[in-house]
Amino acid sequence: MEKYRDWDILEDLPKDWVVDKTAGSPAPNTVFITNGKSPLKGQKRALLKVQPKQDISIQKKEPLVNVQKMHIANPKKEEPFVFPYKTVNDLARLKFKEQLLKEIMFDLMVCEVEGWNKKEYINELKKLLNGINTKAKKETVKSQNDLFSCINT
Repeated sequence: MEKYRDWDILEDLPKDWVVDKTAGSPAPNTVFITNGKSPLKGQKRALLKVQPKQDISIQKKEPLVNVQKMHIANPKKEEPFVFPYKTVNDLARLKFKEQLLKEIMFDLMVCEVEGWNKKEYINELKKLLNGINTKAKKETVKSQNDLFSCINT
């Protein structure tokens, strides 16, 4: 007879024993079984071997309408799927703008708490954004100072 820790592993369910659904099994492909008594009145426990769940293959269902038998006056050519790069990029930009606005709102709250000039902070941000040269060719940024020089040119 096999054992797992203190429990016997049984092949068949003994008479008057029941599956204990209140406890998970510690061993694979087994379930706890008890003799049906209360733990205070001499309950015995064991493990019962069970078959692993079978993989149920999903059969392909036939379509409700048989498309091949339908007569289509103007059949359209199927266009290949094109990944929506622009849409994905637009979504990423919107999320970035949202995060940027949250950061700016937080900084404005700090300005208010500390008694600093909010207008000065906003003007610094405007100056930073207006200083970005969009017509310049791509440059490799070597350091943080190079980044700020690219922005200010």
